[in-house]
Amino acid sequence: MGAAVDLKEEVYRRKRGRENKCIESVAPGHTEQVDNIIQTITQKITTDYGDLVNQVSRGEKEVQVLENVVEKTIVDLGAGLGRACSTRETVTKVMDSILGYGILQPYINDPEITDIFVNGPDNVYKRVKGEDIFIPEVHWKNNNHLEQYIRSVLVRCGRKIHSGIPLVDARDVKNKLRINAGISPVAKIPYITFRKHTVYNFTLEDFLQNGTFTQEVLDFQQKAVEARLNLLIAGPTGSGKTTLLRFLAEQFIPPNQRVVVLEEEEELMLRLHNLVALEAKKKSGEEDTSVEMEDMVRNALRMAMRRIILGELRGKEAFTLLRAFGTGHDGGLTTIHANDTYNAIEQLAVMMMYANQPLSYTQLKRIISQSVDLIIYIENYRVVEVTSVDGFDENKNDVILNPVFVTERAEDGRLNCRFCSISSNLRKLFWQRGVKI
Repeated sequence: MGAAVDLKEEVYRRKRGRENKCIESVAPGHTEQVDNIIQTITQKITTDYGDLVNQVSRGEKEVQVLENVVEKTIVDLGAGLGRACSTRETVTKVMDSILGYGILQPYINDPEITDIFVNGPDNVYKRVKGEDIFIPEVHWKNNNHLEQYIRSVLVRCGRKIHSGIPLVDARDVKNKLRINAGISPVAKIPYITFRKHTVYNFTLEDFLQNGTFTQEVLDFQQKAVEARLNLLIAGPTGSGKTTLLRFLAEQFIPPNQRVVVLEEEEELMLRLHNLVALEAKKKSGEEDTSVEMEDMVRNALRMAMRRIILGELRGKEAFTLLRAFGTGHDGGLTTIHANDTYNAIEQLAVMMMYANQPLSYTQLKRIISQSVDLIIYIENYRVVEVTSVDGFDENKNDVILNPVFVTERAEDGRLNCRFCSISSNLRKLFWQRGVKI
């Protein structure tokens, strides 16, 4: 086996090596006159032709159609940049401002930057390998200038922001960006946040070399998926929950089994053949309707699927999902934010309370004990504990948890994952599903 690798470092290495991707150099600074002209034209186009910008961004209309509108607007306004740029070059700059990300484009392109935070016109940060770094060279003239930039970004995502709708969530599907922005009166200073999302399909060798799990833990996880146990993958933010879920699903779910994937925002992008992927939808107008995670779980129960995969539990959908898990819908996989295995149970029970069902906290925990079979806890891309859920203790009014694998620190300082035991309840479940352990 080769030298150990760090999966987080590998993320950045693979980003740097993506084909046909290059980091654009920051363009030389424009004069204030050039900036003003480009801003004026951009504002007019996004205001008067917002629908066209959105259609071009989605690929529904040719870019040339928008370019013609931009060129006509420049001519009508007499807004050429004189000696600095020709009309053709002015069109290019305005198109970059409308369809690209302008001054932030080099940072959007940079594969090592995972987040960009614009906290104000002269307060911009980038996140690189978990560290937030100030970018002094990026700034806007004032709050109004930044607000116009925010409007131009959101309009091509099909969203509008104004005093009546001062907070907006949006997605740039093409560039795999999640965008959150706010303006007055809620945000006294305009802000916009960009979060990147890129799928990396790590190999088995990557996980083993990194120490994400040992061969023994891997074999057990494989048998758990094959036995159609309901798995809950828990861990803190950025711990590798989604990466592990994707790996287990793609590696060990039989290709002929019908799978439905439910997500708030598409992240998993599983390479499975017999699959239907659903994504939640927010209400975008008075006559529009929203589709929430809970709605999609209910819909999934009518799809004759073999497995439900829910990307991340966040709210009241937890109640509907666990009721399904506990009533014959086996083989489910989902993730949850938690600080440890016990906290995962607590968080799950609290989410189920959002469903406003006439059940006590204790009764909800009893449902959990009947629905979840195995909890895999992961931290920093390392599986540190695998725990079986073995029923409900009526005396203590709590879920019974028994560790299968635990991580301990050896005398030499290294972390070792040690096998504990397989409870009689879990062993019986494997036997019932026809899987030998």
